[in-house]
This record gives sequence, C-alpha cells and structure tokens, in this order.
Amino acid sequence: MEHPLNVLICFSKPQTGESLGALAAELIRGKNDHSEVTVLHLVGKEQWTLIDNADAYKSRLFENIVARCEENDILVRTFVKPSDAFVNDILETGKEQNCNLVLLGIGGNVLNSSLWEKFKILKNDANNSEEFVYGQFETPVAQSLESVSSLLFRNYADTGIFVDNSFEKADKLFVPILDKDDTDILPLLKRFMRRENASATVWDAIGILSSPRQPEIQKYFRYLQKKFDGRIALWDNNRKIDASFIENQELILTGIDGWNKLITTALPWKDSLPSILVIKKGHQEN
Repeated sequence: MEHPLNVLICFSKPQTGESLGALAAELIRGKNDHSEVTVLHLVGKEQWTLIDNADAYKSRLFENIVARCEENDILVRTFVKPSDAFVNDILETGKEQNCNLVLLGIGGNVLNSSLWEKFKILKNDANNSEEFVYGQFETPVAQSLESVSSLLFRNYADTGIFVDNSFEKADKLFVPILDKDDTDILPLLKRFMRRENASATVWDAIGILSSPRQPEIQKYFRYLQKKFDGRIALWDNNRKIDASFIENQELILTGIDGWNKLITTALPWKDSLPSILVIKKGHQEN
C-alpha cells in the first residue's frame, strides 16, 4: 500500500510557488490519497518590513495555490515567515508538520545545470574553501546554492530541489537513471503516472532496470510498465538523445547522484532541460 505524502513546498518567489503548487497537485491524487500539502513562503526580514498589509499579501500569494489544491481535494496549510535563516525555518516547519517530502523551489534563471555543474566542480576540489566556492557566484546565486547544499545535507526527510523553467504540467516526463540510488525515485514516478495523460521515458544509462543482479528493482519496474501499459517507455540506448527530444519534455525526474553525474558529463542537450525535480532520500535522525 502506498504511504500518504505530507509535502512541504518552500519558495521565496511567488511564480515558483505557483509552479510548486501545480507539481504537488500532480503528485497527490486527492482526499482518498490521505496526502497533504503545507506551503511555506519565506521572506527576508528586511523585505517583510516593506509589506504594508500582510493579510492582503498572503491572500494574493496563496490564492492560486490554494485553488489548485482545493480543486483536487487536497488538504492545504499555508504559512508566511519572515526569515534570515531559510534552511533552519524549512527544517523546523517540516518537523512541526510531520512532512515526509520537502520540495524547495528555485527559478531556472537563478539555478540551472551550468551553474550547478560549476558549483559541483568547485565544491569537489579539496583545495577550495567554502568562502572561495561561494565567492565565485553572484550573491543571489551563491545564496541559492548554499541553501540547496545545506538542505540536502541536513534534512531528515526526502528532499526535492525543483528548478522551475515555466512549469505547467508533467504530462511528459524524462527519467534518467545514472546511478543505482536513482531507482529510489520510481515510487514518485508511479505517483505522476496515475494521471491518465502522463507518459514517461526512462533512460536506463547503467542497465540496472534489466539486470538480473537487481531482481527487486527489475521486478518493480516491470510492474510499473505493466500497470501503466504503453505509457512508460524505456529509451533504446543504441539511439542518441538529442536536444529536440529533451525540449519536448515537461519535467526531468532524477535522483541527486544521477543529477550530479548528468551535469558533469559532456551531453549536447543538458542546456536544453525543462523544469527539473532532483530527489535525495532523507536520513533517519539519531
């Protein structure tokens, strides 16, 4: 039986918040799913002082997100917090609301594959200090990178980094599998596929989904293919993936290890990516 999702979506830009609301609604089937959404909008304390009417601001900010959730019979809670410690407040809210999936939204103009690739190369060089690494980026980008890195490292729950490139729906998904741990995202793929219009192309770059050495993973993937007959396709590794195919997709769903490999590999299409959801499994607290 599928466990309910208690999703916390976090954002600072209203447009990214609306995209995250749409994404969460596609992951959750409705009231029979028993899943819930908590929405957290974080505002810098200095910016907060410039807001004249907090109630009106909240109403405008959450109007479309709440409407989308209610349309899909999803229980939704909304919070606005003035904050100068975004990651701390995300972790605190996640614990308070018993969330098992945290989605942090970032605009594609702030964080893209090229910036993340540069960041990973700098970060992986033991000679580079933290100060030096973040100093190689403009302030807004550096702040986003620091928040993402800290949240991925510290969060006890499953964490998704959502890079918003004008996301509207997830009818066409591309799922690259470049690391064994990337198969952890398959239950989330199942959730997306419950929508009748959804289709997915899975790129099993390492052959794990057909490997007899991984019978449980192989069995689960075959189950998904059978359940969603004709809507989950396995990419033929004898064919090259080109930019036109990638540009026609609506969401990339991948694990953090596969994502790190993807952006540091010379692929001609990695700068043509649509919206991206990168998932890292959480760790249990001691």
